[in-house]
Amino acid sequence: MSVQKIAALLVIFIGTSIAWMILGSTNWVRTNDSSSSLKSSMQSMYGDELVINAPTLYKRALKSKDEIVFKEDYSEDYDKYEDDIKHISTREAKDGDVYVERYARLESSDIKIDVKLDRRKKGYLWFPTFKSHLKATYKFVIEKFVPTDVYYISTMFGSSDNIYTNVKISVNGKEMDDFLKLLTESELLVSPDEKGELVLQVEYDATGMEELQYKLASRYKELTQVNNFSLSITTDFEDYDFPRTMLSPTTKESVGEGAKLVWAFSNTITGKDIGLVIPNKLNPGHITSRVSFFAPISLLFFFIVLLMIGAVTKQEIHAMHFFFLSLSFFSFHLMFSYFSDQMNIYLSFAISSLVSLALTVSYVMHFLSKKMAFLVIPLTQIVYLFVFSFSFFFDGITGLIVTICAVTTLFILMQLTAKQNWHKVFNPDKE
Repeated sequence: MSVQKIAALLVIFIGTSIAWMILGSTNWVRTNDSSSSLKSSMQSMYGDELVINAPTLYKRALKSKDEIVFKEDYSEDYDKYEDDIKHISTREAKDGDVYVERYARLESSDIKIDVKLDRRKKGYLWFPTFKSHLKATYKFVIEKFVPTDVYYISTMFGSSDNIYTNVKISVNGKEMDDFLKLLTESELLVSPDEKGELVLQVEYDATGMEELQYKLASRYKELTQVNNFSLSITTDFEDYDFPRTMLSPTTKESVGEGAKLVWAFSNTITGKDIGLVIPNKLNPGHITSRVSFFAPISLLFFFIVLLMIGAVTKQEIHAMHFFFLSLSFFSFHLMFSYFSDQMNIYLSFAISSLVSLALTVSYVMHFLSKKMAFLVIPLTQIVYLFVFSFSFFFDGITGLIVTICAVTTLFILMQLTAKQNWHKVFNPDKE
């Protein structure tokens, strides 16, 4: 093995690696460039994240600014004026007066949401769209209730981008027909019963994408007290996740091919919300980009194994042979990148693997022994190209696969070459 051959192999390796970087960058750019426009198009049909806000019941009083108590001016008597301080809104009335809102206590919440996957493909990208059915019952209790007070309810629906169908809203058993203001995050005039209680029942179907969120706190408070709260989400999938900083369910249960997740709280104070991340199918653009970027590692392993086996078996493999074998490796990534746009990603992976393997075997059979051409070389390519590339289909295990391959390769090569006369390999002319 001459210095010239090693230098030639290094040039081949660097050149092929540059080609892979270009291919990976191309896949990455065309995926990201089209992702935003395709996502906007999908949002127009399914909406964005489905956000459900906990309803609030309040009355509004009109006070002059002189009547408003601020914490920094009345630090000693803060407890006395706490209600006024907490519920001052930013809206001003005429003549500089200010609206002060007092909230009724949300005594109990019983929410059930059924989520079903309805993933859609736009262009060559999959999006985690879903359909949901919500049925909820809320009970409000008004302390020191005055029958002449006027009460409003607000913030039931979180986004005007989502599609709400079959909407039913009832207050104290009476179904409401005019609830458009709730859909636009405005307020709706309601009438509590003679005891100062109000039972709100809501039911609707809605679509969304990527995430479902339930906001426990109203938009006026960072912390909220949760009383007798129960939220149950049933899914037809098990590979769910939860957004960061949001509450995990108190109980989780597998139900058939799906799951039942329950959040149950009583007398709890929190500033966190509840959320569910909807799983998506593998998007070819991101997978093919990562596979291409890391392809030089698999080629490096392949070259090293071929050099060692060639030295042990005394079968000379010319630098030009390595050049065409590296192109066979590259053909796999090229086919996989563009076939995945037009067909199932697993099918495109299988076709690309078979074609690349056929190129390799049909080439090496002309200058290597049958055992090398039909057993050793195909097995090496399967391990270092196909298994390594397929590991990118599973998040978090690529590093483990590379580690196992590296250690296993080291062990095999050490055993094969332990008795090898390396002086003779690197200085054949001096023998």
